[in-house]
Amino acid sequence: MKRLEKYVALCLLAALPVVSACSDSEEPKKPSTEIVQVDIYKSDVDAFQLKDQYKITYDGKNRISSVHAKFNSQEIAYTYGEKSISYRWEGTNSSTGVFVNYFEAELRNGRVQVGSVDNKEGVDAVTKIYNYSYHYTSQGYIQDATYGASQLFNYEWSNTGLVVKGRPSVYDAQYSYSDVTNDYSLDLNVLPLLVDARTDVQLAMNMYAQLAGVLGTRSSYFLQDADYEYDYLFDAEGRLVQIVQTPSSLKPERQDTYWFMIHYAD
Repeated sequence: MKRLEKYVALCLLAALPVVSACSDSEEPKKPSTEIVQVDIYKSDVDAFQLKDQYKITYDGKNRISSVHAKFNSQEIAYTYGEKSISYRWEGTNSSTGVFVNYFEAELRNGRVQVGSVDNKEGVDAVTKIYNYSYHYTSQGYIQDATYGASQLFNYEWSNTGLVVKGRPSVYDAQYSYSDVTNDYSLDLNVLPLLVDARTDVQLAMNMYAQLAGVLGTRSSYFLQDADYEYDYLFDAEGRLVQIVQTPSSLKPERQDTYWFMIHYAD
């Protein structure tokens, strides 16, 4: 596991000014907002330790083509049709071993209305098929989502934030808007889902479809979970490079501090 102290030393070196010669006629290159890697550190007794590392690639149309998670060797590969999308999510976990999830859906106005996922856990497990369905507000935001036969989510958007009410209620969450713009190559609001300790939250919230931008209008700003406090760090070009998510509630499943390190194509 990598220690934070080593990473901070690298950050300090990277922050040193670079002098390069260029003519007056050359226009300054616009900094990239294409996120190609996210490192996630989790709090430990005396330091942060690297929990996972996500590497993201794009196709010729600037769509996410694959996501590779270093830990558990998770791999997500996307396929885009003229009016469809699918992804294959494969990896391992400590309880069931190998798992494979395959999601596919038709797109209407660029958004998923209904979709299905084949979920197979363990080498000898029988494949289970679950269905998703979505409805959207007149502004294009997700209004409700259903996963399988028992998990239902209602999204209540307001001028101050978002409330998600789920069945089962373990998925309930409340968010407020930050002043951090959410205009990068991927939806920043996927990041907290990567570390959510609640059972099956990644699958139930269909985070990888959200990552591909096919689940409704993206919030213009990063949403802050009411159970956490947030600190941000930006680079010289004003791009977000660090998010520190610190617990502010007493819920036992939400007591870890996480540090997201964001890397860009340049």
